[in-house]
Amino acid sequence: MSFTIVWPLVSYLVCGGVAGMLLWTVRLGVRARAAALMGLLLCASKFTCFAAFGGDPFVPELPEALILVWNTAHAGLFLALFLLPPALLVRWAVRRFAGRDCPRWLWLVLLPLLAWGLAVRGIWNGRKAPEVVEETLVFENLPAELDGYRILQISDIHASPASRRARTEAIVRRANECAPDLVCLTGDFADGQSARQFRNIEPIRDLKAKDGVLAVTGNHEYYFDASSWLARYWSMETVRFLDNEWVAPRPGLVVAGVSDPGCLKVGLAAPDPDRAFAGAPEGAFRILLQHRPFVDYGELSGRMPKSAWDLQLSGHTHGGIFPPMVPVVGAFNRGYCRGTYEGVRSWHDVLHVSNGVGLWAGFPIRLCNDASMTLITLRRK
Repeated sequence: MSFTIVWPLVSYLVCGGVAGMLLWTVRLGVRARAAALMGLLLCASKFTCFAAFGGDPFVPELPEALILVWNTAHAGLFLALFLLPPALLVRWAVRRFAGRDCPRWLWLVLLPLLAWGLAVRGIWNGRKAPEVVEETLVFENLPAELDGYRILQISDIHASPASRRARTEAIVRRANECAPDLVCLTGDFADGQSARQFRNIEPIRDLKAKDGVLAVTGNHEYYFDASSWLARYWSMETVRFLDNEWVAPRPGLVVAGVSDPGCLKVGLAAPDPDRAFAGAPEGAFRILLQHRPFVDYGELSGRMPKSAWDLQLSGHTHGGIFPPMVPVVGAFNRGYCRGTYEGVRSWHDVLHVSNGVGLWAGFPIRLCNDASMTLITLRRK
């Protein structure tokens, strides 16, 4: 079964189960329970209805406002899944130690208000203009001429019918205000068919930096009409996509990039850091752009890379989405979820995982994890 079938099915079953548990905890009449259950199942039916009326469970061609409302309704029901266990624990403690049950308004008002209130906040956090987070990284082997070099990393824009051209333009404006030396884009630019969605991501053409704009593909570049997307991206004159290759934006600096493993679906060569750095000058400071924080090259190609690099810039994780999901997301990425990790491969290797600036339609919220781009300043120790 394909992912587009499994994910909506799992979501429907989980959310439907939550709906049943919510109704089980309160005493309501048959008609009230039936009405509440239909309302909750309507929230759970987001993916099914998106596929039926919008043509795709994740990227429906529907009005933006309708998509946002349904995303909020579905996310609130999903968040109730995480709030229900502590709520039931409180109910048990009240029964056990106070000798009485919690009032019905706790279940009928407070719990739904909290769940859907967090959903509204989470979607707003993902849609508002991303913050610029400044970070200084210190390296002993950084060439003196690169001391103070500024790199702006932007990841996971996810332009779509729910995040249209105007938001991409806002991201570009904020990025250009930083006046960085180099812009690095680390994948997942858009969702949907290129014919319809390219105009929503096209403003990245206007990104500006002294040493240019470099990019690599993410896994979402290969979920739809990948060949068409790649043709459009690679035709951009102002954005240079790297596929197992390197460039030298200025003396002493080498930036290499590898495509996401999804590129194998369209017959491209497997991502290979050794090939990406092949022929790069010795002694230069090396940066690798790779969408996922961790790629098991041993499983992918039968050998681990022999090349070394000083800094890796990645995205993919969306910062863990919200706190209870951080360990889950980290488990799929060797524990790398958000922020900077030192000593990843050797004493000088550093990995920075961006929170990303957008939302994935499958779970479109951010809590305690604002959308952000990172302005990295390189310093010599």
